[in-house]
Amino acid sequence: MVGSKAAPGGHLGKHRNTPPKPAAKRYRPVVIQAVQQALVSQYFKKHGTNIRGSSVVGCGRWNAGKDRTSGRAEFEIGGAGGARRVQTFRCGSNWTCEVCARANVARYRSWIRAGLMPALEAAGKSASLVTLTLSHHYGENWGEVTRRLLAAFGVFDKRMAKAYKKAGYIGKVKSFEVTVGKNGLHPHFHLLVTHDKDADVEQLEVAMRAAWEKAVTEEGGRCTEHGFDFKANCINDYVAKMESAHELSSQNTKQGRKKGRTLSQLLDATYRGDQTAAHEWTRAIQALEGVNRFNAGALPKKLGIPTPSEWEDEEEDSDQGELDLAEDPTVVDFPLDDVLQATHPSLGRPGMAMILRALDRGGEAGGRAMLDGLLRDYVRTRAPWAPAWMSSAADQGGAPAIIETAKTRPLTRDEVAEYLRVIKNRSASCALATA
Repeated sequence: MVGSKAAPGGHLGKHRNTPPKPAAKRYRPVVIQAVQQALVSQYFKKHGTNIRGSSVVGCGRWNAGKDRTSGRAEFEIGGAGGARRVQTFRCGSNWTCEVCARANVARYRSWIRAGLMPALEAAGKSASLVTLTLSHHYGENWGEVTRRLLAAFGVFDKRMAKAYKKAGYIGKVKSFEVTVGKNGLHPHFHLLVTHDKDADVEQLEVAMRAAWEKAVTEEGGRCTEHGFDFKANCINDYVAKMESAHELSSQNTKQGRKKGRTLSQLLDATYRGDQTAAHEWTRAIQALEGVNRFNAGALPKKLGIPTPSEWEDEEEDSDQGELDLAEDPTVVDFPLDDVLQATHPSLGRPGMAMILRALDRGGEAGGRAMLDGLLRDYVRTRAPWAPAWMSSAADQGGAPAIIETAKTRPLTRDEVAEYLRVIKNRSASCALATA
């Protein structure tokens, strides 16, 4: 993993630097999430500013809901679905969090298949799948490539108003996808464009292709034969429906085409020590700042169906119901401070995945043993973070003034630097005192 180094001693076992294998689907999203947490933390340490989506550092780690101030971290064990962290904060990011992105993509795909497509059929409408992109190369500013694509789409969409109206258009579903390959960031749109079943789709395709090529040129880009793709009437049979749903909602679940890699594949490579992949992922995330992953506009309202964010996945609910009936999970808890330290991004290993695996294999005792091993490793590496109890333990004579000030008001930039220096020194003092 990013910055991972084998630490001598401890009780993490001979595979202390090896998380559950990526093939173990139960743990893989949590492993990848740990890589993302490490990367955004490293970005802040290097630049002094947060990258968009940096709240992933607390996703699955911090408490939420009724347990926000309890000081305990709860886990469910013994259920058919395996151990899982409960009552925890979720960041909801589609770009920087593998766990949340997979949940969002699954819900969106379910909405397309079980909500949108039946509603279009009931309304007597069809739809065609359109892919839009532009030329790019590795050395370009990836943020500028993304900006150019978004700007071209805005021009294109306005220019298509008359052609859309003629085709019986009532709205569209838009998804934004990226891969990274030898030519750099490859951003592209997938559109599900609605129209009448008897619309002249050939005429619509010609109009859309011309409008897209013109818009890209006006925005300073270049569109080759690969910049536009049109699949007509793609919801008129089962296979076409499934393909359309896959294209529109598969950012984190499908393989990159040819030599390009998805963001998830870059993170897999990063975990295996590929620093180029780590750099490319961070560069891509910077370029995607402010870009929405999915957008259905006013189409759900026109069709009288829930929006993607309101949609409840019936298949997922059914599966969860079967799991709940299969076995009644047991809730165990550990001190929240212990869990936060054991899963700290600076440790360079997927602590949460390791705890979950230990809970699955050895129950509460196994989880506690793994937690203790990770905590000893945290003290050894002296991670630059300390909870309140550690700070107070390091200074029995009372807290420094800067810490007391931080409790009463926001700190200035100069005060923040002093605060971080004090916290780091107190953490190191406590570690030495307890070693």
